[in-house]
Amino acid sequence: MNLRAALQLGRVSNLPTVWTNVLAGLALAGAFPKPGTLIGLLVSMSLFYTGGMYLNDAFDRKADAKTRPERPIPSGLASASSVYLAGFLMIAAGVGIIFLLARLSPGGSYAPVVFALALAAFIVYYDAHHKSNPIAPAVMGLCRALVYVTVAAVAGGVRIEVGLGAAALMSYVIGISYLSGREARPGRTCP
Repeated sequence: MNLRAALQLGRVSNLPTVWTNVLAGLALAGAFPKPGTLIGLLVSMSLFYTGGMYLNDAFDRKADAKTRPERPIPSGLASASSVYLAGFLMIAAGVGIIFLLARLSPGGSYAPVVFALALAAFIVYYDAHHKSNPIAPAVMGLCRALVYVTVAAVAGGVRIEVGLGAAALMSYVIGISYLSGREARPGRTCP
């Protein structure tokens, strides 16, 4: 797999949205972590996102072969097995970083690890089942909301503000996902 295919699989142009979610989660938690913790959170959430994008392409490879043959797997630029492996390894590394950050934080709670494992599970579930799944927008929204919650749990705790912000973000992502899904269907238009 060449660098261009790797970047295309990871949809890296959207990574800044993940970074702003990290910063928003920290702001809502009222947390000002040390630079090492901030970098760890940014890297971890970037790995979750990029790993999820890889898995999305791996799970969608058969549909992409028909409708998007230019994607890296159908075009032969990457094998499905290498994309699956890379995706799962990135998500595992994201969980591992959260584990290390949680153990190094004051109090050393396992709550951030539980949230990170939930995030990993929902990412994989979404990627494997999003086609024609009526709850797919809610699962995607939950993934983004879990970024806020996981980051806040590492950096000092999940306050009511974090929950409210996560709920607002989830609602926004559900709405955007629902509307974009309607636009993508032939013969369907948004209201």
